[in-house]
Amino acid sequence: MKSANFLAKIRISSAGKVSGNVYDLDTGEEYLLLRVESNTGSFSAVVKTEYRTILQDIAGKCFIKAQADRIKDEIKACYGDEPDFPFKKFPDYAVFRNPQNRKWYGLLMAVPLGKLTGDEKDQQEAAVLNLKLAEEKLPALLKKAVFSRLIT
Repeated sequence: MKSANFLAKIRISSAGKVSGNVYDLDTGEEYLLLRVESNTGSFSAVVKTEYRTILQDIAGKCFIKAQADRIKDEIKACYGDEPDFPFKKFPDYAVFRNPQNRKWYGLLMAVPLGKLTGDEKDQQEAAVLNLKLAEEKLPALLKKAVFSRLIT
């Protein structure tokens, strides 16, 4: 964040922990009032608000729920289909169904990354969209712009 004369440096660890600092560019020093909750000055309030906005923006673009929500929104926008959530054991797993015959064509789930990489220690989650599709139709699907938007 560069706002007035301030710079926010945000770090995200490989474990997904987010931390950051705000620096006064005029002095080069860290703006410590960001961490003082009792400080209610109007200038500090602006800096704190902008800092929170940056963190919310990062969370919205980087984390699993945001990616899953983008996929759900894209499917709804393109096909008009809303997901249902039929699994008691996995209440966040979303199923997309053909409206005519109610057969599922897509399953959106959060899967621990270690299940995909073989590193069982890695418990970060990845959004996985399992599409039910005839194999010969896959190359054409991958060329569609809508699919490109889903996977980026």
